[in-house]
Amino acid sequence: MVSHDEAGKLGGGQTYATVYSPSFLNLFYDYYVLGFNMRFWGCPTSVLLPFFTENFSRNHLDCGVATGWFPSEALGRPFRKHGKQQLALLDINPNSLKAAETRVLAATTATTTQCIEADVTLPPPAALAGKKFTSISMFNLFHCMPGGKEKFTKTFATFRKLLAEDGVLSGCTVLGPKATTSWTIKFYLKFYNDWWGVFNNKDDTKEDLEEALKREFEEVETTLIGSMLLFRATKPRRETNLVA
Repeated sequence: MVSHDEAGKLGGGQTYATVYSPSFLNLFYDYYVLGFNMRFWGCPTSVLLPFFTENFSRNHLDCGVATGWFPSEALGRPFRKHGKQQLALLDINPNSLKAAETRVLAATTATTTQCIEADVTLPPPAALAGKKFTSISMFNLFHCMPGGKEKFTKTFATFRKLLAEDGVLSGCTVLGPKATTSWTIKFYLKFYNDWWGVFNNKDDTKEDLEEALKREFEEVETTLIGSMLLFRATKPRRETNLVA
């Protein structure tokens, strides 16, 4: 079963929204981004997939879906392949949504999907009104997004409200050049930010992301592997208990 919904689109950073064409997603993304790039950042998919899977419930929202590799791999395992699954896919790029949905449905027989075209920094679209998820993922999302520190504060404030009390929010992101002493990585980050324009993480720091998470969640864990920051948050704060 499949449903599709559309919401507002990003007001800037058009490269982020358009660089993943159908041909790039189908032919290059898995090999280049998940293969070469993840190893280059020092955090390969052999680390990321178990982290995704252990925080992947049967009522899940995946934000920034790319090709859908993470949920399809998790759902393709024997103990999940034929089990009932509610999976919402949210991305600003319709090409990514189509690719991810197609891949997920090819890997599992009992998954209900919902595709939502939306910007994570904006208020939740109508398609998510009143919904609560027991897990939410944001893998390889923030380093592609413009917005500086505010992209963290706005996104976590929005998705805290969509997470069940006993739920978990997890994700990973490549930090900016301040997080590394490697000139090779600094050069690569400059290429991605200034020349290609697909990254928007020059000012992204571990401290800013942690601060935004701790404002919205009582329990926050982070770990830096290479240039990749993995994060996990539980116990969403009530409106009256937010950290100023």
